[in-house]
Amino acid sequence: MRLPSARPREGTAVHAKGHERVESILEAATDTLVEEGYAGLALREVARRAGLSVGNLQYYFPTKQDVVRALLARYLEEATRRVRARVDGGGTGPAGRLRRALDALLEDQESPRHCQLFAELWAMAARDSMVADALAVFYAGFRAGIVELLGELAPGLSPARRERRAALLVAFFEGLSLFRGGGGLRGAAVPGLEQELRALLEEALEGHPP
Repeated sequence: MRLPSARPREGTAVHAKGHERVESILEAATDTLVEEGYAGLALREVARRAGLSVGNLQYYFPTKQDVVRALLARYLEEATRRVRARVDGGGTGPAGRLRRALDALLEDQESPRHCQLFAELWAMAARDSMVADALAVFYAGFRAGIVELLGELAPGLSPARRERRAALLVAFFEGLSLFRGGGGLRGAAVPGLEQELRALLEEALEGHPP
C-alpha cells in the first residue's frame, strides 16, 4: 500500500505563501473536526476558519477527502519524526529503542486534541469509504514503523509474523487511548494503566540488553 502524501494538489504550494496557506487549511480542518465533529467537517467551514474562500481552498484540496488525506499524512510524518527523534536519542540496543518508542507513543496520547481528532476520524471512516481508505494508509505507515522495531528486537520472526504482531500492537495502542481518557473519554480512564503497560513491557523484554 502506497504511503500517503501531505502535499496538496500538484503545482500548488510551491512558494512560501502557498505553504502557509496549506498549513492554515490543515490546522483549520483539525480544529473543525475536534470542535464540531465529523458532521461539521465541510469545506465551507474549513475555509471560513482558514480565512479563505471555498474556491481558494479547493485550489489546494479539491475535496473534503483530499483535506483528510493530507491531514493524516501530515500527522503521520510529524508523529514518525517525534518517535524517531526519541528512539535515536539514546543507546542502540533494540530493547532500549522499543522502550523509547513506547514513551513517545504514550506522550502523543496525552494530547486531548489528538485523541479527539482520531475519535472523529474513526466515526467518519464508518460512513465514508474514502476516509476509511485514508485511515488504512495511515495505519499502514504506523505498522511499518513497528515492523522495523520488531525486526531489530526479534530477528528470528518471519516477515509475516512481524506484520501480524505489528498489526496487533497498533490495535493495542489505538485502543489504549480510549482507556487513558483522551479527548472526551475521561470517564473511561483506568487509573494505573500506563504503569501496568510498562510493567508488561519489562516482563516481555526480560533478558534483552537495554
